[in-house]
Amino acid sequence: MVSRKQRLPLIMISFLLTTFLLLNGGCLPKPYFPGNDPGTLRLRLYRAETSQTEQFTIMAASEPIAKLRIHLTNNKLFIEKTIEPYQEDQIITIDSLYPGTWKIQVFAYDAQNDWLFYGELDQPILPGKTAEAFLKIGTAPGWVEVSMDVTTLRALGIDTSKGRFYVYEDPESDASTQFDLVLEGNYLKNSKDILLKEGTYEAHISIPNKSNPVYESYYERIDAKSGEVLEIKISADAELIIEGVIDANPPTPDNFQITLIGDQLELSWELIEGIADLAGYNIYRTNREGRFVFYTQVAKEVSSYRDNKPKAEYYFNNRLGYAVSSFDLGGNNSIWTEPGYLYLENSPGCSLSKEE
Repeated sequence: MVSRKQRLPLIMISFLLTTFLLLNGGCLPKPYFPGNDPGTLRLRLYRAETSQTEQFTIMAASEPIAKLRIHLTNNKLFIEKTIEPYQEDQIITIDSLYPGTWKIQVFAYDAQNDWLFYGELDQPILPGKTAEAFLKIGTAPGWVEVSMDVTTLRALGIDTSKGRFYVYEDPESDASTQFDLVLEGNYLKNSKDILLKEGTYEAHISIPNKSNPVYESYYERIDAKSGEVLEIKISADAELIIEGVIDANPPTPDNFQITLIGDQLELSWELIEGIADLAGYNIYRTNREGRFVFYTQVAKEVSSYRDNKPKAEYYFNNRLGYAVSSFDLGGNNSIWTEPGYLYLENSPGCSLSKEE
């Protein structure tokens, strides 16, 4: 058993040893995140016609590469680096990269700032390591920018918050490459770069997508040219809205009335015509707290509903209210009718009136 006097020297020795280790590098440098030490990328370019071991050469001496624009992206970060002037045998070093897989895109320009070449690859970066990457660049693709004016569709109540741009690259196949579109003001625009190899393609837009479209544009022919930006500007055509899937809210039923017939209340309204996906009508009634709640539902062919004369316990503040709305197959509800009320204090021979 260690006595109290014996413990004191042991504590002192432990304290001195800890201090010694701290002063002499016995602790880890701060901040330190195991497995997350930044890595380094050493990037070398080679053209499509050469191997990775050959020195990079351009296609023609008269078209030297004057500038590189390099994009590096991962799940969370975007880094842009410009190399100007660029030397053909230059090795590009980029440090302080978080570990993980980075997408590398290289855009090469001549002295007139014309886009000549392009290449991309996915490169893993290991913690604290240097990655040697060889990236093949070839003829620059065409750069496509999509802008679709959806003012007309928004005015009709259609959700245009997102869409997709579909490009059919192989005319012998129904397969397509899709690009997400996002809403900016009254325009749907591509959220990421659309780069297409030089050629002619067919393309179209679906809102929100072609699996469950509300809207599908006509097919557009695209002539993508190497190194050029192609702006595709489309205005939405209301005639291309796909009916019966999702559309604007249906209209409010007209001429809503409440009539007392014997011991029953009859609610009536005019049928709504010309709405392809109309599904029926919702009926609302006030509860004991005076709040309108869903009461029942009837089919689209029905323009009236009879309710047994309510008991006094159903009333709040001496009155019972009703209202009606229409709904469609997409689950959209119309604005409710103005409510109608039955006043208990006048029963029998109830007095009915609309709220002013």
